Amino acid sequence: MKSLVVGLGIGKLYVDVLTQLGADVVTVDLDESKNPNFTNFLEACNSNKFDTVHICTPNFTHEDLFYDYLKSNPNPNSIVFVEKPGFKTAQRWQKASESNVRLMMVKNNQYRSNIKDMCKDAENSKYIRLNWINFNRVPNPGSWFTTKNLSWGGVSRDLVPHLLSYLPMFFPKNYRDCSITRNLVSQRSNLEDLVSSDYGNVNPSGTYNVDDYCALELNLTSTRMLIIADWRSMREDNVSIEIDGGSNYLLGLCPEEAYTTMIKNALENRDNNNFWFEQRIQDIWIHKILETL
Repeated sequence: MKSLVVGLGIGKLYVDVLTQLGADVVTVDLDESKNPNFTNFLEACNSNKFDTVHICTPNFTHEDLFYDYLKSNPNPNSIVFVEKPGFKTAQRWQKASESNVRLMMVKNNQYRSNIKDMCKDAENSKYIRLNWINFNRVPNPGSWFTTKNLSWGGVSRDLVPHLLSYLPMFFPKNYRDCSITRNLVSQRSNLEDLVSSDYGNVNPSGTYNVDDYCALELNLTSTRMLIIADWRSMREDNVSIEIDGGSNYLLGLCPEEAYTTMIKNALENRDNNNFWFEQRIQDIWIHKILETL
């Protein structure tokens, strides 16, 4: 198997996972200090026919990179994984998904080892609360991450897609019938507040104009769901899923084995059109909800 990893931030994780899967991995990054195989994306694309491509670059680059890959006359059976939040709009994602390669937004949390237990508890639940609350973990303040025209939003694009990706697993037959009954998206901090962060350096002369708190309430028949995402609560770390006030799944960062399972599952289903149709539906649904935030 030959794999192309674009962007050696989170992309380093993919290099490790793919190497463990026995893949021949080619890397691309503009930063030569990260020792990529290529600094030019098109040259990398033309260097081989790839089975998987992993786009792990800043949000605003995702769509252009995808279409540049299509220009390279790629392997038509290749799978392109795009890190969340995918593209800027659901319409753009839908158009891209009609191309002659397989396209999937990364939904690694669907492949956690305990996902079946969570699904079983959620099946007949009345209330689910999905939390990704960080004590002080604003990613790279002052960078593209906190610049709205480059990231399209803050925590709503960074963490909410992960939490939304659980719902198609919990309610596979009718998750698209969820109605949004409340949403609150706000910027609670300013760049000058962020003298320190445990997730990347602060650029004090940069930009910080994105949301850093998001609360989203959804209803589905008899189930009420609350999604809370917070970059900077200054009170607690709480990455968990609470179901009916009883089952409490502590999550933390997603383990490498979930990424491994996700990639293997996609490869095993490469020729399964039903699988890719469902991926497309899930990805468009997540994009549409993000557009409301």
